[in-house]
Amino acid sequence: MKNTKAPHSAPIWQQDLTCFRDSLAHQPMPGCGSASSVVASMGLALILKGLHLSQQHEASEARALLITEGESLKHQLAPLADKDVAAFEELMAALQMPQHNDKQKAARRTAVQAAATTAVDVPLQTARLCQAALNLGERAGSYSENQFNSDTQAGGELLAAALRSVLLNVVANIDSLGSEAEKRRAQEAHDELKQQAAVLVARISQ
Repeated sequence: MKNTKAPHSAPIWQQDLTCFRDSLAHQPMPGCGSASSVVASMGLALILKGLHLSQQHEASEARALLITEGESLKHQLAPLADKDVAAFEELMAALQMPQHNDKQKAARRTAVQAAATTAVDVPLQTARLCQAALNLGERAGSYSENQFNSDTQAGGELLAAALRSVLLNVVANIDSLGSEAEKRRAQEAHDELKQQAAVLVARISQ
């Protein structure tokens, strides 16, 4: 199998936008998981914009708490872009392990299942943070000035799109998980996150 490991000279958040875009277009990685994480961060930033600028105009303790919550989510989201790359590379390395005898096949199977667990867990982490950011966005509307409504709503749309997109990685890797119980839990988490995102983004857009 051809080596699909993408060359990375710097973490994603240290790259400029042109470099990141072109890496998406021409390299195996970063892929949809990393792109979704970055898009989610941009969506959250738009929600925070309304909160920050409204706070500058008139300080509010309740709004300050929302800002603190949003900034925490922003910092939690950031490393997941590179974690997605690492998870993919781990899975590709496992898939490339030799299978010339039963011992090698067993070792490869174990490695693939372990890597698949990570390749499912990372996008689920991203999706859960997207959900938390959508929850923040729903509440932020009441604390952001009307002039920022479009930013808050656009942020919600980006977060919902990022959540749906990153969950595609769960679908792609779920069959490689080691047990039916793991597959069932992952599928249930996928379905619940997708359903809740639809509800939250609809509320933000009201």
